[in-house]
Amino acid sequence: MAHESRDEHTAAHEAAHVVVGVALGLRVRRAHVGELVEPGGRTTLGHVVWDGRHGARVAWAIMFAAGVAWEQALRHPPAGAAWDRRACVELVGVAGLAPCVRSAAALLAALGAEHRRVAAALLERDLSGADLVALARGEGLEGE
Repeated sequence: MAHESRDEHTAAHEAAHVVVGVALGLRVRRAHVGELVEPGGRTTLGHVVWDGRHGARVAWAIMFAAGVAWEQALRHPPAGAAWDRRACVELVGVAGLAPCVRSAAALLAALGAEHRRVAAALLERDLSGADLVALARGEGLEGE
């Protein structure tokens, strides 16, 4: 059963970042679903923490674009992924946004089972990097 402060939409959005990022070789540390005030005062409903020392610029842009692609697939207003959109544009420019979103959408389509596993697990609890990598690769969590 999902924890009260966790919602399916946020879990699926964060899971999109995880599976796309892991597929592109980014190193994930942990993921959180539930209201969180981040350094700098920004309040989020979910967040993925990455090891920012690894990964190509385009991989980072596509990982951010995964949030945009997920929201677009659900036909949600673009404001739902405004921060992700800005982060992608900062990395690849306005002209790079659409190709990154298409790339992220293609990866999400190919990794549907992994995405569902990560989203379901995030409904239950926050996950460590090892948990997320295992789920994103189609493996189970330790102890399952």
